[in-house]
Amino acid sequence: MSASREKKQRISSSANGPTEKERRQAEAARKERSKTILYTVVGVILAVLVAALLLWHSGIFTKGKVVATVNGRDYTVAEMGYYYYPTANMYSQYGISMDDATLQQYAIDALQSYASLAAAAEADGFTISEEGAQGVEDSIQEIKTSAAQYGTSFKSYIRNVYGPYMTESLLRDCLTRDTLAQEYYNAHADTLTYADDEITAYYDEHSDDLDTFVYSAVFIDGTVPSTTDDNGNTVEASDAEKATAMSAAKATADKLLQDLEDGGDFDTLAATAVQAESDSDADTAETTSYEKTTVGSSLSGSFTTGADDCASWLKDASRQAGDLTTIEVADNGYWVLRFTDRYLDNDSYGAADVRHILIKAELAEGATEPTDEAMDAAKAKAQEILDQYNAGDKTAESFGALAEEYSEDTGSNTKGGLYENITPSTDFLPAFLDWTFADGRQPGDTGLVENDQEGQYGWHVMYLQDHTLTWKYTVENTLKGEDLTAWTDELAETYPVTTNDANLALLG
Repeated sequence: MSASREKKQRISSSANGPTEKERRQAEAARKERSKTILYTVVGVILAVLVAALLLWHSGIFTKGKVVATVNGRDYTVAEMGYYYYPTANMYSQYGISMDDATLQQYAIDALQSYASLAAAAEADGFTISEEGAQGVEDSIQEIKTSAAQYGTSFKSYIRNVYGPYMTESLLRDCLTRDTLAQEYYNAHADTLTYADDEITAYYDEHSDDLDTFVYSAVFIDGTVPSTTDDNGNTVEASDAEKATAMSAAKATADKLLQDLEDGGDFDTLAATAVQAESDSDADTAETTSYEKTTVGSSLSGSFTTGADDCASWLKDASRQAGDLTTIEVADNGYWVLRFTDRYLDNDSYGAADVRHILIKAELAEGATEPTDEAMDAAKAKAQEILDQYNAGDKTAESFGALAEEYSEDTGSNTKGGLYENITPSTDFLPAFLDWTFADGRQPGDTGLVENDQEGQYGWHVMYLQDHTLTWKYTVENTLKGEDLTAWTDELAETYPVTTNDANLALLG
């Protein structure tokens, strides 16, 4: 066939439709395109599934689930971790088993307490103080420092402490809310004051707890020590042996009581009785004092056994100085008691408002302690300031002005050197507290106190502004505690918490 004829035939075939070869090629191309599209679709689906799986394992769906709501504000799994995990970690650290339901309830209770206070604060237009806001940032920095000390990242550290979904921004929010709540609580507490007639009325009703009792007490043991047999097994005393021991103890107690009624010295007779019962060292027994001075609220805690009966006898309104008695403690022994006195202590102080001026001793470069000369120089400067105070009108305000001018204590030098409501158990320099609560100390007293604590070496110029009798301090705190409890209970009713139990179970 000639070339021209073959060309004509191809043209003729094209006009009549594709050849068989062309159809096969077209079909192959179509299948290839379909396969490519299929692979692309499958790839996209797999990518979406993988992304979803990664998101699921990242907790993004879990951490955002709402666990509780207070005042229209939702709190998520991540936020509840702030209250849940520190408590869970604490119990775990001490080896205490605590079920999840109990821990979850602790978290809910803590949330409601802080969230209701924060809601009330916001409703009152109360805002966090500058000191409070700075305290939040200081806390964040302290946590970062702790993380570094443990050789871990801040992110890992806070997730170990506050749960797997905690972030820095969320932690800051939680700390800010709780600081606001605490400041609002403290501000309300400061408004609660009580008049003398309210304090007196409370005392009249609770004098058994507030009075101080002076008494002597000795216990005559009536038990039989357990023994062991040849195989090391414990052998308990028989009923007859127990009865014999109690009978002997009663005889000793009765004789002691009779000797005391005849005018004998309590300490001497009690020591003799105890020595005879226990074969204790005579020298030690003779120097033992059995007299105690105890506030009524702590009276029961002074007795190792039979506490309620002993306390009731001592608190009896008819009790007179010199009264004696024996009190049986079943299967244990006998107390011999002598009542000496009962009074309201108007000499001991439980709280004080004190101003001070700290003058630090200079440290040589690289030194951790000052020289004697540096301490002497600090004392001389402190004395000069005290002399300046004494040369003026000698008021709390004038002392405060000197404190703001000279004191190096950053915790009080912007507040006139004032620390309010400190107690003998406040975490202060012991010498500082000893001066403040010394016997006979009166408002307006001044003095100098040495500070020998590292970083604070120097001298304090002291000024006692006011103090509160221990029993009055106790009453005020009790009344304030009752009123604060009633107030927070009211807030809890005003801003109730609702929970999603299904999501709450995600904690743990």
